[in-house]
Amino acid sequence: MGRIRKQTASYNPKYSYYIDPTTVSFFNHAIEVCDASLTYLEDNLDEACGAFLPGCFFCPWTSQITREIK
Repeated sequence: MGRIRKQTASYNPKYSYYIDPTTVSFFNHAIEVCDASLTYLEDNLDEACGAFLPGCFFCPWTSQITREIK
């Protein structure tokens, strides 16, 4: 889970957003209002941070740790 930033990042070139690394936390359960797929978020990015993903918090339920980015 973390707060999205509406700009590209070198490690996430496919999308117009990234999760701010300083806001990342791990979760077992999260409320539905912060869940979305990567594609849905990309397609609706201009609506994010309002009623869709309030506070810019994104917690995709299907997320998983694959590696650490340094």
